[in-house]
Amino acid sequence: MKNLLSGALLLASAGTACQSHAPATSSMAASASQAVAATAAPAVTDDSTAAVMALLRQVDLAAAWGNKTTNTKSYGAMDGFYGPDNYRIAFYFDQVRRDSVRPNVFHFQGRDRYKKVITPFTGTITVTRLASLPDTTSMIAGLHGPMPAYSAFASFELRESPQASGAGHCQGRAVLDFYVDQQQAELAISEVAQLADENPTEGCGLVFRGIWQDNRTGRRLPVSWANYYGVIMPSVLREMGLGSRSDEVNPRLARYGWNTLWENDEWWATSPKLNLGL
Repeated sequence: MKNLLSGALLLASAGTACQSHAPATSSMAASASQAVAATAAPAVTDDSTAAVMALLRQVDLAAAWGNKTTNTKSYGAMDGFYGPDNYRIAFYFDQVRRDSVRPNVFHFQGRDRYKKVITPFTGTITVTRLASLPDTTSMIAGLHGPMPAYSAFASFELRESPQASGAGHCQGRAVLDFYVDQQQAELAISEVAQLADENPTEGCGLVFRGIWQDNRTGRRLPVSWANYYGVIMPSVLREMGLGSRSDEVNPRLARYGWNTLWENDEWWATSPKLNLGL
């Protein structure tokens, strides 16, 4: 298995939701586009695409894309930031599955929550490039010793239920850091600063960045979410103490939706009270 992964990556390297009540501006749309472009992976050649396909036929990344690890029974919710005021938004994937024909394509369905409104969505993730994570290898210690670690670069599209009020769709780029153990993909998460700095996800394992567009008005706003929101946190919220390990959250963060940060609010554990079809 290790030889297959190494050979495939050598070939690859040889080639090259969200709802809003705030108005968008042209400068905001431009900066949002730049943020998405910053995570974009170079296009791959036919040869390297074949190598990626071969690898992904052997290793299914579906659970990892859904933010699930071996030690958890279900996927984990992900927090993020939306719109010009960086308001809190959350995403939960109820299901992720690999396409039966195209092993680099993953189909998902789930729910997002914005200002206590829960909206169903569906979407796809398409892996375009794989790269090795040599600096992460030493931090991963499985049952059989250090495991090889990798980054998967992908494009994604998320579509909220069109029956939902204010529904829209989101397109962007995603990055997954993972390692392979017994042909299983696991999130590669690092709390070691010098290792995290070398990872595309900065050690959190999973990051999504995109542009949300209103189905009715066409307005476009930036959105991002991650396994750990701290890696994408705007500086203005960091200065207010968001992410600090204290018992209380700065009251000023309430206007951004972060006043319940440490409450055990498992909003995804029950179905939303919405009569919407996916």
